[in-house]
Amino acid sequence: MPKWRFEAAKTEIPSDWNVKFIDFTDNEEFIAACRGAECLLVPAAIQNVNATVLENISNIKLIQSAGAGYDGIDVKAANRLGIQVANVPGQNAHTVAEYTIGLIIALQRSLIIADRGTKGGYYTKVRQQLFQKGLTEIAGSSVGLIGMGSISVEAAKILVCLGASVSYYDHTRKPEAMEAKLGIHYKPLERLLSDSDVVSLHIPLTEETRGIIGHRELRLMKPNCLLINTARGEVVDQPALAEALEAGWIAGAAIDVMAPEPPAATHPLLQLSPLAQDRLLITPHIAGVTVSSFRMMLGKALENIQRVFAGKRPENIVNGL
Repeated sequence: MPKWRFEAAKTEIPSDWNVKFIDFTDNEEFIAACRGAECLLVPAAIQNVNATVLENISNIKLIQSAGAGYDGIDVKAANRLGIQVANVPGQNAHTVAEYTIGLIIALQRSLIIADRGTKGGYYTKVRQQLFQKGLTEIAGSSVGLIGMGSISVEAAKILVCLGASVSYYDHTRKPEAMEAKLGIHYKPLERLLSDSDVVSLHIPLTEETRGIIGHRELRLMKPNCLLINTARGEVVDQPALAEALEAGWIAGAAIDVMAPEPPAATHPLLQLSPLAQDRLLITPHIAGVTVSSFRMMLGKALENIQRVFAGKRPENIVNGL
Protein backbone atom coordinates (compact mmCIF):
# COMPACT_ATOMS: atom_id res chain seq x y z
CA MET A 1 0.00 0.00 0.00
CA PRO A 2 1.60 3.33 -1.03
CA LYS A 3 2.10 5.89 1.73
CA TRP A 4 0.26 8.62 -0.17
CA ARG A 5 -3.01 6.74 0.28
CA PHE A 6 -2.80 7.18 4.06
CA GLU A 7 -1.85 10.81 3.67
CA ALA A 8 -4.77 11.46 1.30
CA ALA A 9 -7.19 9.84 3.75
CA LYS A 10 -5.62 11.59 6.74
CA THR A 11 -5.22 8.22 8.45
CA GLU A 12 -2.47 7.54 10.99
CA ILE A 13 -0.75 4.20 11.40
CA PRO A 14 0.05 3.05 14.96
CA SER A 15 3.49 4.36 15.86
CA ASP A 16 4.67 1.00 17.22
CA TRP A 17 4.15 -0.80 13.90
CA ASN A 18 7.08 -1.55 11.61
CA VAL A 19 5.59 -0.53 8.26
CA LYS A 20 7.06 -0.73 4.78
CA PHE A 21 5.29 1.17 1.99
CA ILE A 22 5.68 -0.41 -1.42
CA ASP A 23 4.68 0.52 -4.94
CA PHE A 24 5.90 -2.51 -6.83
CA THR A 25 6.21 -3.13 -10.56
CA ASP A 26 6.92 -6.88 -10.70
CA ASN A 27 6.68 -10.11 -8.70
CA GLU A 28 10.31 -10.08 -7.58
CA GLU A 29 10.04 -6.59 -6.13
CA PHE A 30 6.78 -7.50 -4.39
CA ILE A 31 8.24 -10.68 -2.88
CA ALA A 32 11.39 -8.94 -1.67
CA ALA A 33 9.37 -6.19 0.02
CA CYS A 34 7.22 -8.73 1.91
CA ARG A 35 10.07 -10.69 3.48
CA GLY A 36 9.64 -10.81 7.23
CA ALA A 37 6.18 -9.25 7.18
CA GLU A 38 3.22 -10.70 9.07
CA CYS A 39 0.40 -8.83 7.33
CA LEU A 40 -0.06 -7.38 3.88
CA LEU A 41 -2.44 -4.45 3.31
CA VAL A 42 -3.43 -3.96 -0.33
CA PRO A 43 -5.78 -1.65 -2.25
CA ALA A 44 -9.11 -3.23 -3.16
CA ALA A 45 -8.38 -2.86 -6.86
CA ILE A 46 -4.90 -4.43 -6.76
CA GLN A 47 -4.31 -6.67 -9.78
CA ASN A 48 -1.46 -9.05 -9.07
CA VAL A 49 -1.33 -10.82 -5.72
CA ASN A 50 -0.90 -14.02 -7.69
CA ALA A 51 0.10 -17.60 -6.86
CA THR A 52 3.78 -16.96 -7.62
CA VAL A 53 3.87 -14.09 -5.15
CA LEU A 54 1.91 -15.97 -2.50
CA GLU A 55 4.11 -19.06 -2.71
CA ASN A 56 7.10 -16.86 -1.87
CA ILE A 57 5.51 -14.92 1.01
CA SER A 58 4.02 -17.79 3.00
CA ASN A 59 5.19 -16.00 6.17
CA ILE A 60 2.21 -13.65 5.73
CA LYS A 61 -0.62 -14.41 8.13
CA LEU A 62 -3.22 -12.05 6.67
CA ILE A 63 -3.79 -10.30 3.36
CA GLN A 64 -6.10 -7.41 4.14
CA SER A 65 -7.94 -5.58 1.37
CA ALA A 66 -8.57 -1.89 2.06
CA GLY A 67 -12.03 -2.18 0.52
CA ALA A 68 -14.74 -4.66 -0.40
CA GLY A 69 -12.97 -5.99 -3.49
CA TYR A 70 -10.40 -8.77 -3.43
CA ASP A 71 -10.58 -10.12 -6.99
CA GLY A 72 -6.91 -9.28 -7.58
CA ILE A 73 -5.86 -11.79 -4.89
CA ASP A 74 -5.50 -15.45 -5.85
CA VAL A 75 -7.77 -16.75 -3.11
CA LYS A 76 -7.35 -20.40 -4.15
CA ALA A 77 -3.59 -20.14 -3.77
CA ALA A 78 -4.03 -18.37 -0.42
CA ASN A 79 -6.27 -21.22 0.75
CA ARG A 80 -3.68 -23.79 -0.29
CA LEU A 81 -0.96 -21.92 1.59
CA GLY A 82 -3.09 -21.26 4.68
CA ILE A 83 -3.06 -17.47 4.30
CA GLN A 84 -6.19 -15.68 5.47
CA VAL A 85 -7.71 -13.06 3.17
CA ALA A 86 -10.06 -10.40 4.55
CA ASN A 87 -11.89 -7.41 3.14
CA VAL A 88 -13.74 -4.34 4.43
CA PRO A 89 -17.29 -4.65 3.12
CA GLY A 90 -19.92 -1.94 2.98
CA GLN A 91 -17.88 1.00 4.26
CA ASN A 92 -18.22 3.03 1.07
CA ALA A 93 -21.59 1.74 -0.13
CA HIS A 94 -23.34 5.10 0.10
CA THR A 95 -20.31 6.83 -1.43
CA VAL A 96 -20.40 4.65 -4.56
CA ALA A 97 -24.20 4.85 -4.74
CA GLU A 98 -24.04 8.65 -4.64
CA TYR A 99 -21.43 8.63 -7.41
CA THR A 100 -23.62 6.33 -9.47
CA ILE A 101 -26.47 8.81 -9.29
CA GLY A 102 -24.10 11.56 -10.39
CA LEU A 103 -23.02 9.54 -13.43
CA ILE A 104 -26.62 8.90 -14.42
CA ILE A 105 -27.45 12.61 -14.20
CA ALA A 106 -24.30 13.54 -16.13
CA LEU A 107 -25.37 11.31 -19.02
CA GLN A 108 -29.06 12.19 -18.94
CA ARG A 109 -28.30 15.91 -19.04
CA SER A 110 -25.43 15.59 -21.57
CA LEU A 111 -23.03 17.45 -19.29
CA ILE A 112 -19.97 16.47 -21.35
CA ILE A 113 -21.38 18.11 -24.48
CA ALA A 114 -22.80 21.09 -22.59
CA ASP A 115 -19.50 21.84 -20.85
CA ARG A 116 -17.37 21.55 -23.96
CA GLY A 117 -19.74 23.56 -26.13
CA THR A 118 -20.13 26.39 -23.63
CA LYS A 119 -16.37 26.65 -23.00
CA GLY A 120 -15.80 26.60 -26.75
CA GLY A 121 -17.93 29.68 -27.26
CA TYR A 122 -21.01 27.90 -28.63
CA TYR A 123 -23.41 28.74 -25.81
CA THR A 124 -26.53 29.32 -27.94
CA LYS A 125 -25.75 26.54 -30.40
CA VAL A 126 -25.14 23.85 -27.81
CA ARG A 127 -28.15 24.95 -25.77
CA GLN A 128 -30.38 24.62 -28.81
CA GLN A 129 -28.77 21.31 -29.72
CA LEU A 130 -29.52 19.84 -26.28
CA PHE A 131 -33.07 21.18 -26.28
CA GLN A 132 -33.70 19.53 -29.64
CA LYS A 133 -32.06 16.30 -28.55
CA GLY A 134 -34.30 16.10 -25.49
CA LEU A 135 -32.77 15.76 -22.03
CA THR A 136 -34.10 13.18 -19.58
CA GLU A 137 -34.16 12.87 -15.80
CA ILE A 138 -34.22 10.21 -13.11
CA ALA A 139 -37.87 10.84 -12.22
CA GLY A 140 -39.93 8.56 -14.46
CA SER A 141 -36.90 6.55 -15.64
CA SER A 142 -36.79 2.77 -15.41
CA VAL A 143 -33.51 1.86 -13.71
CA GLY A 144 -32.19 -1.69 -13.60
CA LEU A 145 -29.58 -2.65 -11.01
CA ILE A 146 -27.46 -5.73 -11.65
CA GLY A 147 -26.46 -7.12 -8.28
CA MET A 148 -28.24 -6.32 -5.03
CA GLY A 149 -25.52 -5.87 -2.42
CA SER A 150 -24.94 -2.96 -0.09
CA ILE A 151 -24.17 -0.46 -2.89
CA SER A 152 -27.30 -1.34 -4.86
CA VAL A 153 -29.42 -1.05 -1.73
CA GLU A 154 -28.15 2.48 -1.16
CA ALA A 155 -28.56 3.37 -4.84
CA ALA A 156 -32.11 2.00 -4.87
CA LYS A 157 -33.07 4.16 -1.88
CA ILE A 158 -31.89 7.32 -3.65
CA LEU A 159 -33.37 6.38 -7.02
CA VAL A 160 -36.80 5.59 -5.60
CA CYS A 161 -36.73 8.83 -3.63
CA LEU A 162 -36.01 10.69 -6.89
CA GLY A 163 -38.96 9.08 -8.64
CA ALA A 164 -37.39 6.24 -10.62
CA SER A 165 -38.93 2.81 -11.14
CA VAL A 166 -36.24 0.42 -9.89
CA SER A 167 -35.82 -3.24 -10.78
CA TYR A 168 -32.92 -5.54 -10.04
CA TYR A 169 -31.32 -8.80 -11.06
CA ASP A 170 -29.21 -10.94 -8.74
CA HIS A 171 -28.16 -14.59 -8.78
CA THR A 172 -30.54 -15.10 -5.86
CA ARG A 173 -33.78 -13.19 -5.44
CA LYS A 174 -34.07 -11.18 -2.24
CA PRO A 175 -36.90 -11.67 0.29
CA GLU A 176 -40.21 -10.04 -0.66
CA ALA A 177 -40.12 -8.01 2.56
CA MET A 178 -36.82 -6.44 1.47
CA GLU A 179 -38.17 -5.71 -2.03
CA ALA A 180 -41.26 -4.07 -0.56
CA LYS A 181 -39.26 -1.99 1.91
CA LEU A 182 -36.97 -0.66 -0.84
CA GLY A 183 -39.75 -0.29 -3.41
CA ILE A 184 -37.97 -2.44 -5.98
CA HIS A 185 -38.93 -5.50 -8.02
CA TYR A 186 -37.01 -8.46 -9.39
CA LYS A 187 -36.54 -9.18 -13.09
CA PRO A 188 -34.60 -11.88 -14.94
CA LEU A 189 -31.46 -10.44 -16.53
CA GLU A 190 -32.67 -10.41 -20.14
CA ARG A 191 -35.92 -8.69 -19.24
CA LEU A 192 -34.14 -6.13 -17.08
CA LEU A 193 -31.80 -5.28 -19.95
CA SER A 194 -34.62 -4.90 -22.48
CA ASP A 195 -36.91 -2.89 -20.16
CA SER A 196 -34.51 -0.40 -18.56
CA ASP A 197 -33.68 3.19 -19.47
CA VAL A 198 -30.59 2.90 -17.25
CA VAL A 199 -28.63 -0.25 -16.38
CA SER A 200 -26.16 0.03 -13.49
CA LEU A 201 -23.68 -2.68 -12.51
CA HIS A 202 -22.97 -3.45 -8.84
CA ILE A 203 -21.49 -6.94 -8.79
CA PRO A 204 -18.18 -8.45 -7.68
CA LEU A 205 -15.82 -9.84 -10.30
CA THR A 206 -16.08 -13.63 -10.37
CA GLU A 207 -15.84 -16.24 -13.09
CA GLU A 208 -19.64 -16.06 -13.36
CA THR A 209 -19.78 -12.27 -13.70
CA ARG A 210 -16.77 -11.78 -15.96
CA GLY A 211 -18.12 -10.44 -19.27
CA ILE A 212 -21.73 -10.55 -18.07
CA ILE A 213 -22.37 -7.59 -20.38
CA GLY A 214 -21.20 -8.46 -23.87
CA HIS A 215 -22.40 -8.08 -27.47
CA ARG A 216 -25.60 -10.04 -26.88
CA GLU A 217 -26.55 -8.14 -23.74
CA LEU A 218 -25.78 -4.74 -25.27
CA ARG A 219 -28.01 -5.56 -28.24
CA LEU A 220 -30.84 -6.42 -25.85
CA MET A 221 -30.79 -2.88 -24.42
CA LYS A 222 -32.98 -0.12 -25.80
CA PRO A 223 -31.33 2.47 -28.10
CA ASN A 224 -31.97 5.13 -25.43
CA CYS A 225 -30.46 3.02 -22.63
CA LEU A 226 -27.55 4.26 -20.52
CA LEU A 227 -25.00 1.84 -19.04
CA ILE A 228 -23.26 2.64 -15.73
CA ASN A 229 -20.34 0.60 -14.38
CA THR A 230 -18.77 1.31 -10.99
CA ALA A 231 -18.05 -2.37 -10.28
CA ARG A 232 -15.08 -3.85 -12.15
CA GLY A 233 -14.03 -3.26 -15.74
CA GLU A 234 -13.94 -6.98 -16.50
CA VAL A 235 -17.69 -7.44 -16.01
CA VAL A 236 -18.19 -5.58 -19.31
CA ASP A 237 -16.69 -6.77 -22.60
CA GLN A 238 -14.61 -3.68 -23.42
CA PRO A 239 -14.44 -4.08 -27.24
CA ALA A 240 -18.17 -4.86 -27.30
CA LEU A 241 -18.95 -1.66 -25.40
CA ALA A 242 -16.77 0.34 -27.80
CA GLU A 243 -18.67 -1.18 -30.73
CA ALA A 244 -22.01 -0.42 -29.07
CA LEU A 245 -21.07 3.24 -28.59
CA GLU A 246 -19.80 3.57 -32.16
CA ALA A 247 -22.88 1.91 -33.65
CA GLY A 248 -25.37 3.65 -31.36
CA TRP A 249 -26.79 0.43 -29.93
CA ILE A 250 -27.12 2.33 -26.65
CA ALA A 251 -27.36 6.06 -25.95
CA GLY A 252 -24.35 6.26 -23.67
CA ALA A 253 -22.19 4.81 -20.93
CA ALA A 254 -20.45 6.11 -17.82
CA ILE A 255 -17.69 3.95 -16.39
CA ASP A 256 -15.45 4.40 -13.37
CA VAL A 257 -13.61 1.14 -14.04
CA MET A 258 -11.75 -0.31 -17.02
CA ALA A 259 -9.88 -3.49 -17.90
CA PRO A 260 -6.99 -3.34 -17.48
CA GLU A 261 -6.21 -0.50 -15.10
CA PRO A 262 -4.51 1.69 -16.01
CA PRO A 263 -5.56 1.30 -19.65
CA ALA A 264 -3.10 1.39 -22.53
CA ALA A 265 -3.39 4.21 -25.05
CA THR A 266 -4.65 1.60 -27.52
CA HIS A 267 -7.59 0.57 -25.33
CA PRO A 268 -10.72 0.40 -27.53
CA LEU A 269 -12.62 2.84 -25.31
CA LEU A 270 -9.83 5.39 -25.77
CA GLN A 271 -9.91 5.05 -29.56
CA LEU A 272 -13.51 6.10 -30.19
CA SER A 273 -14.66 8.49 -32.89
CA PRO A 274 -15.67 12.00 -31.71
CA LEU A 275 -19.37 11.12 -31.89
CA ALA A 276 -18.90 7.96 -29.82
CA GLN A 277 -16.72 9.87 -27.34
CA ASP A 278 -19.70 12.13 -26.67
CA ARG A 279 -21.59 9.02 -25.56
CA LEU A 280 -18.94 7.95 -23.04
CA LEU A 281 -17.91 9.36 -19.65
CA ILE A 282 -14.83 7.79 -18.02
CA THR A 283 -13.38 8.41 -14.56
CA PRO A 284 -10.26 6.77 -13.02
CA HIS A 285 -11.75 4.40 -10.41
CA ILE A 286 -12.67 7.08 -7.87
CA ALA A 287 -16.32 6.28 -7.08
CA GLY A 288 -15.65 5.01 -3.57
CA VAL A 289 -12.66 7.00 -2.38
CA THR A 290 -13.79 10.23 -0.81
CA VAL A 291 -11.65 11.29 2.14
CA SER A 292 -14.29 10.17 4.64
CA SER A 293 -15.04 6.80 3.04
CA PHE A 294 -11.39 5.92 2.50
CA ARG A 295 -10.61 6.89 6.09
CA MET A 296 -13.33 4.50 7.26
CA MET A 297 -12.06 1.68 5.04
CA LEU A 298 -8.43 2.12 6.07
CA GLY A 299 -9.44 2.42 9.72
CA LYS A 300 -11.34 -0.88 9.62
CA ALA A 301 -8.47 -2.56 7.74
CA LEU A 302 -5.94 -1.41 10.34
CA GLU A 303 -8.20 -2.61 13.15
CA ASN A 304 -8.27 -6.06 11.55
CA ILE A 305 -4.49 -6.17 11.26
CA GLN A 306 -4.26 -5.14 14.92
CA ARG A 307 -6.42 -8.16 15.78
CA VAL A 308 -3.83 -10.42 14.16
CA PHE A 309 -1.00 -8.76 16.07
CA ALA A 310 -3.01 -9.32 19.27
CA GLY A 311 -3.45 -13.02 18.51
CA LYS A 312 -7.15 -12.68 17.70
CA ARG A 313 -9.06 -13.95 14.69
CA PRO A 314 -9.55 -11.24 12.05
CA GLU A 315 -13.01 -10.26 10.89
CA ASN A 316 -14.54 -10.52 7.40
CA ILE A 317 -12.38 -13.43 6.24
CA VAL A 318 -13.40 -14.22 2.67
CA ASN A 319 -11.62 -17.54 2.18
CA GLY A 320 -12.97 -19.44 5.18
CA LEU A 321 -9.66 -20.15 6.91
